[in-house]
Amino acid sequence: MPGQQDTQNFADVADAHYRRIFRGALSLTGDRHLAEELVQETFLVALRKYENFTGAASLFTWLYGIMLNKYRDHCRRRRLLSRLGFVRAEDNLVATSNTGTENPSQADRAANRDDNHLLVEAVERLPFKLRTVIAMHYFDDMSLNEIAAILNCRLGTVKSRVFNARKRLYRTLKGKLRNGS
Repeated sequence: MPGQQDTQNFADVADAHYRRIFRGALSLTGDRHLAEELVQETFLVALRKYENFTGAASLFTWLYGIMLNKYRDHCRRRRLLSRLGFVRAEDNLVATSNTGTENPSQADRAANRDDNHLLVEAVERLPFKLRTVIAMHYFDDMSLNEIAAILNCRLGTVKSRVFNARKRLYRTLKGKLRNGS
């Protein structure tokens, strides 16, 4: 059981890293409620294991790794429930909205929603390993080196996964987006 000082130290760690871990969870899931749930589970696990943290990685890397494991567990459960007929695949997709500062026409907003939906659907269909690196690199603005550290794999592996994910997304989305990409 952590002591008072450990608990206070952990509270400081949680305060310092909460937003960034939440952003990572949100970019992976596309669902604010699920992201909040993942972050809560992440910090609960981290609190239980905080006294065993060795410092081999940065605290952020350690926390992000825990969050990824929680997300992986969620995906496995979801896949199992889907196979059993309890969840439809479409339920896992999240509609995104245009957050630009412009005031686009109603037709532009509808087209952007359609493009966003296609992109979210295409990313969601990627295998877990590819979806993870895409979210971390493009949505969380992590460097390839940071991703390699979090995933505990080589930089070349991360580069390969990003390349393969981009190639799959290109093939899936070619000619489907409004701008014709």
